[in-house]
Amino acid sequence: MKSMAKFFICTFLFLISSALFSQNNGISKAYSFDIRKKIEPPLLAIEGLRFIDEDGNKAINANENCKIEFKLINTGKGDALNIKALVNATGNTEGISFLKSQNLSKIDKLGGSQVFLIEIKSDFKTTDGNIEFTLEIEEPNGFNTDKINIKVATRKFLAPSLKVVDCIVFSGNNASNLELKKPFSVQLLIQNVGQGLAKNAKLKFNLPENVFMTNGDEIIKLNDIAPNEKRSIVYELIANNKFNLPNIILNANLTELYNSYGENWTKTLALNHSLAQKQIQIEAKSETKINIETASLRSDVDKDIPSGLPTNTKKYALIIGCEDYTKYQTGLDKEVNVDFAANDAKVFAEYAEKTLGFPKDQIYTLIDATGAQIKQAITRLIKSIEIEKGQAEVVFYYSGHGLPDEETKQAFLIPVDVNGNNPKDGISLVSLYADLIKFESKKVTVVLDACFSGGARNKELVALKGVKVKPRIDAVPGNILVLSSSKGNESSAVYKEKQHGYFTYYLLKNLKEYHGKQAFGLSYDIIKYNVSKEVNKINKTQTPDVMPSAIIGENWKTLTW
Repeated sequence: MKSMAKFFICTFLFLISSALFSQNNGISKAYSFDIRKKIEPPLLAIEGLRFIDEDGNKAINANENCKIEFKLINTGKGDALNIKALVNATGNTEGISFLKSQNLSKIDKLGGSQVFLIEIKSDFKTTDGNIEFTLEIEEPNGFNTDKINIKVATRKFLAPSLKVVDCIVFSGNNASNLELKKPFSVQLLIQNVGQGLAKNAKLKFNLPENVFMTNGDEIIKLNDIAPNEKRSIVYELIANNKFNLPNIILNANLTELYNSYGENWTKTLALNHSLAQKQIQIEAKSETKINIETASLRSDVDKDIPSGLPTNTKKYALIIGCEDYTKYQTGLDKEVNVDFAANDAKVFAEYAEKTLGFPKDQIYTLIDATGAQIKQAITRLIKSIEIEKGQAEVVFYYSGHGLPDEETKQAFLIPVDVNGNNPKDGISLVSLYADLIKFESKKVTVVLDACFSGGARNKELVALKGVKVKPRIDAVPGNILVLSSSKGNESSAVYKEKQHGYFTYYLLKNLKEYHGKQAFGLSYDIIKYNVSKEVNKINKTQTPDVMPSAIIGENWKTLTW
């Protein structure tokens, strides 16, 4: 029996091992696969970027809630998921807060879009200056949008001051004295005598016991009151026989958003005191709304600069504004400075980028430049013309002083470090023109808001734009077109209200109105007419002039920027 059992066990083990061996020999061969993920990315773009503020002055005031609004469009074949808005800021950031990273909702593929808002808050620490925000949309797979910049002015806190500046007590029923049981009226004149807007202004009128209000409200919402704005409030009152004091003491409490810039006002009315016979008529609206914000003082052409021509990578501009000649020449009287020349140049540079299609990094702007700085910039400009091999389109703009050489009568532009007694140390127009045509180019436009009379050396001409440039016709060579602010013995005047030279102001106004697309012939007729007309009002004569080279001739009228 034992041997039989042993036989069966051995047989069983043999069968199991045979089966296992058979399975090992039957295993399928291993194969490798190359699995690659199909990518259908989103293609995102930011459109319609705009800044929104509470009072509409296009600046971030202290203690103001603002927004940056933009539309995000997805033209790709894939949905945009888990995307973020990344925001950074440089410049005057004190007192400004915002989310640097903000999750955005899904944007559907093939044309999906949504509008998003970036919240911006400011506090009392906000100061005057400018802040530049950079916005980029981050996509997890690296398909980010291009970065977009938006520059906004910031404004410090300006305190309001609410006061009851006047009060009269009068009778509506011909009563001559203030008496018990006889109705009388109290008229309050409220004014914001501060420099800032009084937001959510409120008036609470308090009465002593046994004096009643027959017409009017105890609490009146005055809403926002601008600086210098007045409000007239009238109450009808009556005292009963229980009032046993010699005087009626009235109290008014003025408050605004911050509960810090109002006042507690009191008025004592003596019983049996004579009354006025009627109320004084005061307009409730602002008599003169004083605008103390720096941004509001900018000229109309300095704001809302329009887009115009498409960006052209072959365009180059050198823009110079020489205003402060006392910076390097301490012995000069400040009256010789060229008012608003810096603003002329800065704003023209903005139009060059936004309206005329010049790439930002190909606009070379110099403010209060020295002779060395100007010569270096001209050299850089000429090198750019050479690189473009005949395709460059160039604008040279200058606002500032110029002087003639007494012997040769040759015209020179005067940097801020050049003494007026030595004009040859400045920038010769003849040499400038020669440099500009040293290499072939497609188009060269020279804009000069200067004159050639030498008047800036005389204090009585403090309101004029320096010296006059009157180049000879044969001094304009090659394919250069010169647009100048005046001709002959005229001076180039300053439009103080607009913070520009008259010529530059009307040039910018034309660019703004026609988006830089109007031909020179039509635009220059408009500019010349407006400058001549407005300068005549201040008893001056100024006639803008056009000097085309012989090659251009009358064709200048059909040219554009």
